[in-house]
Amino acid sequence: MSFWKEFNKTKDIEQVFKIFESRYNLENIDIAVQEIQHFNQQGIVCIGFWQAEYPKQLKRLHDVPPLIWAKGRIEFLHDLQIAVVGGRNASFHGIKFAKDISQTLSSAGLTIVSGLARGIDKAAHQGALNYRTIAVLAGGIDKLYPQENAQLYEELLLNHLVVSEMSPGVEPTAALFPRRNRIIAGLSSGICIIEAALKSGLLLTAKYGLEIGVSIFSCPGHPYDPRTKGSNMLIKDGAFLLENAQDVLDQISLPQLPVKTVEQSQLVQNQSTDKLSQEILNYVNHTPVKVDELLKNLIHYSTEQVFITLSELELSNKIYRPSANLVVLA
Repeated sequence: MSFWKEFNKTKDIEQVFKIFESRYNLENIDIAVQEIQHFNQQGIVCIGFWQAEYPKQLKRLHDVPPLIWAKGRIEFLHDLQIAVVGGRNASFHGIKFAKDISQTLSSAGLTIVSGLARGIDKAAHQGALNYRTIAVLAGGIDKLYPQENAQLYEELLLNHLVVSEMSPGVEPTAALFPRRNRIIAGLSSGICIIEAALKSGLLLTAKYGLEIGVSIFSCPGHPYDPRTKGSNMLIKDGAFLLENAQDVLDQISLPQLPVKTVEQSQLVQNQSTDKLSQEILNYVNHTPVKVDELLKNLIHYSTEQVFITLSELELSNKIYRPSANLVVLA
């Protein structure tokens, strides 16, 4: 980009703007300012790389986006983030794994970043809805793709965060998706890849991550499944094997909680979780039990607590969930 060529010469943002002002016709600058103010009224914020609100981790990219557009919980940009991305033509198990691992990682304090595509991306966002998630779009924030994710998109705008390098109104084209993947990699401290084909854009996301020193985690797949050929290749090339959330947590340094929080919540929460785990194991058996019935018998716990504990039990192979609403002993 010519902007960065000029900036790298001087490292002086004001001088770069003066150069552009002399080189280009900027008579319509007032109109651009009015447009930004109009977007602000819609809750869409434009953040320049020189501003304090700009996420520091994006500056690791060799072609830092000068501007990013955001709508929702802007403060999420400064969280410790992990990307969970994967193929659009996802399998049942791939979608389930994406939801489960996103739920567990987000409950541990990581903010989930994904691309709001169908398949794995959608499942990743859904798994983190009770915590924190960021969707990165290829086009403008107001140009959702695919439309089938409209309900999830509205939920993200309301309670989470949607960002884009492109200004509002820009349609998502094929050329913009690799740029979107670069933003996902730039925001993240690690990239979890689930079901990537050999020619998938996800391999480009991994490449962007490797360029800036981000850990790559790849979920293995069946050797006959073309949807996972790329994932398996990443493991051969040195990516961390991704079988559960702990594989990620072992490599990502989470921020330390205040001592007071550890004293007050860790002991009590661990005791509560252990008790809940035992109650669930006492209730289920080798005949499928409906989750709805389980919740009715555990009304003294929140639904969120029950689902988190179910995920933990499943990850430790103590229970198995043949479907979203059934539980059996493993």
